[in-house]
Amino acid sequence: MLCAVFCTVLWGSAYPVIKYAYTVAEMPNVADKLMFAGVRFFLAGLMVLGIAWVKERRFPTVPKERIGGVALYGVLQTGLMYILNYIGVANTTATKTSIITAASAFFAVLLAPLFFKGERITALKVIGVIVGMAGIVLVNNTALDGFSFMGEGLVFLSMLLNTAGSFVGKKVSKGIVFESTGYQLMIGGLLILAVAVPMGGKFPVSWTSVLLVLYLAFVSAAAFTLWTALLVYHEAGQILVFNMLIPVTGALWSFLILGERQILEPLYLVSVALTAAGIILVNYQRKS
Repeated sequence: MLCAVFCTVLWGSAYPVIKYAYTVAEMPNVADKLMFAGVRFFLAGLMVLGIAWVKERRFPTVPKERIGGVALYGVLQTGLMYILNYIGVANTTATKTSIITAASAFFAVLLAPLFFKGERITALKVIGVIVGMAGIVLVNNTALDGFSFMGEGLVFLSMLLNTAGSFVGKKVSKGIVFESTGYQLMIGGLLILAVAVPMGGKFPVSWTSVLLVLYLAFVSAAAFTLWTALLVYHEAGQILVFNMLIPVTGALWSFLILGERQILEPLYLVSVALTAAGIILVNYQRKS
């Protein structure tokens, strides 16, 4: 649980840093933002593979029978997921995005038993997800009006892809966590760049943008590697439910980095408590 929370803290820090990067590096359109994201994930993949090379003292490779699975992992988890997410986020509000992102926990808990033997839906898991979602909706209740496919629709689809990618990663990563994570990030990054370049995307070259993209690459490299390992050794539903914490940690980091003070409001404190309670319920196991 501590490792999963640590991943959400890392991912939460990415939100205000990306927002800051968009401002200081002047990235007004989606194409530039996709270019920035593509470079970020490609560098993250290189970081992970570099660590694997040093750790194993050999060039990191993937068994032939798993190459297709790792490629699919990268296309779903990083490539298509982030392309749709970036376009969707540009056409909706941050609060709606938070609700839909947290809702991905529903997909994980409800769909995992269909794909993994030994995982099952229990009343506590369903109640836990509902309680956790209540915490997110509570602080975003004014953003529930309206719906557009290019906004909320694409964010919703990106979360479905995120869940599907996590399931694929769990299946193909056993014994090759570093290799599968590194290559999936590189493949996803290249796919994002393949979309950004024809759209006219440009990477703003400056010391600030380079330092920011390196930090974000480190966040992705560390969080995705640890997250993949957690998925391999634990039930998918029990790990993916921690996605509900990302909007909470993102709000906390926004307060620390950008000075946004919403996290100090009473509703946010209630939201944190409900989200934590939901995660505990999903992960609670009675002793036999």
